[in-house]
Amino acid sequence: MKMFKMSAVALLAALLFPSSTFASGWDYLGEQSLYSNGAESDQFPSTGGDYKICRDSYVGPAGKLKVELWEYDPDSYNDYVGVRYLDRGQCGIFRGIGNFVDGGNEAEFFAKSRTNSDMHLIFYD
Repeated sequence: MKMFKMSAVALLAALLFPSSTFASGWDYLGEQSLYSNGAESDQFPSTGGDYKICRDSYVGPAGKLKVELWEYDPDSYNDYVGVRYLDRGQCGIFRGIGNFVDGGNEAEFFAKSRTNSDMHLIFYD
């Protein structure tokens, strides 16, 4: 019976507190809204490893929107990292992005919208 009560308390806690309350391993970097095809976000730097972009659950139309990840390069062309198609509330993870880290020990990542619809993105390292 004691085990049942402990399990019930754990389940109740998981339902009452959002998962972000518990250690997720992701560091919040910031967020930004993009409003048109080709619009670029501010830079949200990373020190390597994995990078995550989430689409807000409430902004923009239902369905997948195309989001590209780029790395800013002041001395040359920006580097294309990859693309994700994100539904509302969905996240896209870019794995193993350490090769984009440069002399400042950071990769200066930014997102680029490839749709004419509004979207709000949240960035994590």
